[in-house]
Amino acid sequence: VAKSKTVIHVISMLRSISYETLKRAAIYGAVISVSGCSVLYYLLQRKLASSGYYIKTVEALKHDQTAVRMLGDPIRIQALKLNDRRNHITTHHAQVLIPVSGTKSAGYLYSQSTHRFGEWELDHVVLEFKGRPEKLVILDNNTSNTTMF
Repeated sequence: VAKSKTVIHVISMLRSISYETLKRAAIYGAVISVSGCSVLYYLLQRKLASSGYYIKTVEALKHDQTAVRMLGDPIRIQALKLNDRRNHITTHHAQVLIPVSGTKSAGYLYSQSTHRFGEWELDHVVLEFKGRPEKLVILDNNTSNTTMF
């Protein structure tokens, strides 16, 4: 009996809340949810960009004079797209696709890395240019016959 009185009391309280108040609460809730997701997405991107395989991949690109010349200096490293299925990271292997651009061209930096002896080692790094069929192999230490991406 006490439980049913409580339910009836809650229902009567909800009826007394105006439509505008409920609408405002829904809007605030949506804004908070979207903001929280955006912050989480940003923090996850930052975490991945500070990882060993990501840093070594970007360094390999910046030290390759042919890649720098073809992209155009300065090279801009764009945010990793977390929803791209070609990005696959485990505790021992990392396969990432990093969007890059320069003053002359843009493209994607494909990388495969393996975690060995406590640090990440690059196995394969390839630069693919947007709108052009050629690919530039920056690094190929891949001893297996696996294909990339």
